[in-house]
Amino acid sequence: MNNEKIAVIFLFILLIIPLASALELNSNELTRSTCQGNTLLFTANVFGNGNFNANLDGSASSWSTAVPNGFILRNNARQVYVYSTPNNNVAPGRYNLNLIVSSNKETRRIPFTINVENCHGLQLTGDGLKEICGGSVASYNYQIKNSGNYKESFQLTLKGPRFITLSQDKISLVPGETKNVYAYIGQDSESSKFTVFASNKYGTAEINSELRVNSCYDFSLSADRDFINLCEHSQEKTAIEVKNSGIHQDFYNLELKGPEWASLEKSDFILNPEKSEKTNLVLSPDYSINGNFEIELKANSKESSKTKTFKVQVDKCYDVFLDIKEKEINLCNNARVPVFLKNTGLFEKDFRIETSEQWASLDEYKLKLKPNEEKNLNLMIDVNNIERKSHDVYARILALDGSGLEKEDKIKINILNQNQCRSTQIISDSRVTIFQSSSSTLPITIRNNGNEKLVYEISITGDASSFTQINPSVFELNNGESEIVYLYSAPSVEINPGIYNADIGISYNRNLLASKSISINVKESAVKEDKEYVPFLLRFANFLESLSNKNETINKTDEKPKAKKQETVKNESAKEYVPFSYRIAGLLSNLFGDKNETIGESKDIVTEEKSENIIEDANRTGLISGIYEKARPYWIYVLVGAVIIIVLIFIFSSKGEDESEEDFEEGITEDENEDEEETSSLWKWLIGIVVIAGIAYAQIKYNLFEYAKRYTIIAFDYAEIYKFYILIALIFILIIILTVKYWSLIIDFFEEDETPRRKRRKNGK
Repeated sequence: MNNEKIAVIFLFILLIIPLASALELNSNELTRSTCQGNTLLFTANVFGNGNFNANLDGSASSWSTAVPNGFILRNNARQVYVYSTPNNNVAPGRYNLNLIVSSNKETRRIPFTINVENCHGLQLTGDGLKEICGGSVASYNYQIKNSGNYKESFQLTLKGPRFITLSQDKISLVPGETKNVYAYIGQDSESSKFTVFASNKYGTAEINSELRVNSCYDFSLSADRDFINLCEHSQEKTAIEVKNSGIHQDFYNLELKGPEWASLEKSDFILNPEKSEKTNLVLSPDYSINGNFEIELKANSKESSKTKTFKVQVDKCYDVFLDIKEKEINLCNNARVPVFLKNTGLFEKDFRIETSEQWASLDEYKLKLKPNEEKNLNLMIDVNNIERKSHDVYARILALDGSGLEKEDKIKINILNQNQCRSTQIISDSRVTIFQSSSSTLPITIRNNGNEKLVYEISITGDASSFTQINPSVFELNNGESEIVYLYSAPSVEINPGIYNADIGISYNRNLLASKSISINVKESAVKEDKEYVPFLLRFANFLESLSNKNETINKTDEKPKAKKQETVKNESAKEYVPFSYRIAGLLSNLFGDKNETIGESKDIVTEEKSENIIEDANRTGLISGIYEKARPYWIYVLVGAVIIIVLIFIFSSKGEDESEEDFEEGITEDENEDEEETSSLWKWLIGIVVIAGIAYAQIKYNLFEYAKRYTIIAFDYAEIYKFYILIALIFILIIILTVKYWSLIIDFFEEDETPRRKRRKNGK
């Protein structure tokens, strides 16, 4: 080979290699099958250099997609994914799908094949031909199977004579499921052919069957009852009769379908025409078998068969009830827990009772119970030498007849430690404030939070124990109960002001269970023991006297001097001078008090001797005393007169500025005003007379002034307590009344450029 040939061959190879490697397209799998609604994935490998586009065509391209649609390769490989999803409108069949990959220079194609299968499969099989004797009934059994991939429902129809009926007209099946459908032949049947269809929107299956009616063999199957009720662990027999009603001798076989405790005494026999044979259906359910059962008896002859169904109810006739009354209990000491037993069965039985722990025993371990008999036992719990924690204890009752009948119940026993058993709580305030020469009672609640009955002893220590007591000091409490004791403190004037501690201790068998410290703040008394209480009437009289005579000073009663100074004032007032306040107090006491009462009857106000001196001095005060003595028997009438005068003054002074202004606005003449005033005065007189008559009637009928006197005294007492708030309220009421009454003047004061309201109205007239 010369050099020219070698050069030509080398040039040819250089031209061929780029062309061969420009684009390569291949795929491992070209044909696949799927169902409607499922997705297939094809993968293709692309190798080359340049810009490439991927497209699809073919009969499957409308429901297929290729990704990516465009890509760039630099002498490397890239996979293209083709997804195909036939929808429900795509009919089963074979479809083509071409993947086209192209560049600027060349194009490659891969043909894919997609088989869309019918995944909604349906199979219908069953009896094809049956021969029966005339007048007998028969049934055809069909099996419908869903051989598809989806759960579907099928419509069942029958095309044939009227004496053939289907057991149902609709059926639903999951994939792979098979169900039976029956076609029933009536007694008035005749030889015929019929077809059974099963269909839905995806397809239809059918089966052809034939019936031949012969008059050759016939028999009857009967039983003395169809429903059987019996107890567990008992035996019951039911008679079954088979009669040959045909024209030939026949062999019969009885088959039983049901629970294993159901059997037949005889299952095979031969009968001549018009002959019958009886056998027994034997039912023997064991213990713990109960509920409702169905037993199917099938009698087969040479040419036909008959079926009979029995309903069986097995009752639970052997049962027992066990109940521990407490499900959880906290214990400190030994205890007994009630246990209730009852034979809820229908027969007498012997039972044995046992527990799961040796330290939890029963007072009986063996007993006999009649039907519905009850028994109460005791679960005796001995907590000595047992770990102090929670324990689960079981009680179990078992029948001794080998039936396996047993019941159990559980109790949770919490064995408490000593602190938990004797837990005690003291509930009270921690601080008490009290003045010298006074007393205070503080309730203290003692609660037994433990788990046993305790006898408590209460002690009190601390620097407050000299003037503090507590009662009762010994008492008994059951668990969960509480008792209120009272701490009584009475510091005398010899007790210096300050803070004292009263330490309360609760003990049981000389063991301290709980304690609490109560701080008692003793304050200096503002009222000494020898000072007297000055009533509100005396203090009110002192206030009036201080307003009328500034030179007299009666504040000595408010200041409450000491015993020695009070005695001096008492002697001086009794001998020389009776203050005006005392005279007023005596007068008010006689006016509002009962005849047998004096101002000094209260032991907390002033002494009886001083009260008598005050009243006597008040009764000897010149003109006032004489008027008082004369007017005293008629005080009710004096009060009525005062009320009348006040009412009249109110009536005649009630016409105000507003009414006059209305007269100016309406343009009423002076004569008309006078007439209106006379009419108004007449009405006011009439109203006043009616009010006075009503007050007089109320006094006569209901003793009105007695109630007024009583509630006036009560009002004085409350006024003394709330005097400061009453004074503030009166000031606010006075300000409001003055503001309302003189509002126009206030407005005119701030509106200087306007004429007074009365002048404007006159000008407007």
